[in-house]
Amino acid sequence: MTAAIGQFDGSLTTLKPYLNGPDGKPNPTYRCLFPDQPPEGLLLTCVVAGVLGALPGIVGTMQAMEVIKEIVGLGEDLVDRLILFDARSMRMETIRYAWSAKNPLNGEAAQAAAQG
Repeated sequence: MTAAIGQFDGSLTTLKPYLNGPDGKPNPTYRCLFPDQPPEGLLLTCVVAGVLGALPGIVGTMQAMEVIKEIVGLGEDLVDRLILFDARSMRMETIRYAWSAKNPLNGEAAQAAAQG
């Protein structure tokens, strides 16, 4: 489970790269979702930009709910789905993402190397 916050927004997903999905392919990793690190200085830090005070509580509560669901086996997890939360409009959007064969962590080259 991973979550992040910015000034007025947050995101949330579940990562299980150690398991395969229903299609037999590996589940995506963080690098499948974000293949490249943003250039230095592109994103303002929370110290510089600030964060809406209630946002960590909202996103943290959503993250806690996903952990509870995982522990008790309730509902559908967020593997291969990224929830985007916009506190200004109080909207949520879901983006689907998938395993990438080019991923250096568990892509085809990494799997071939692991098999010998």
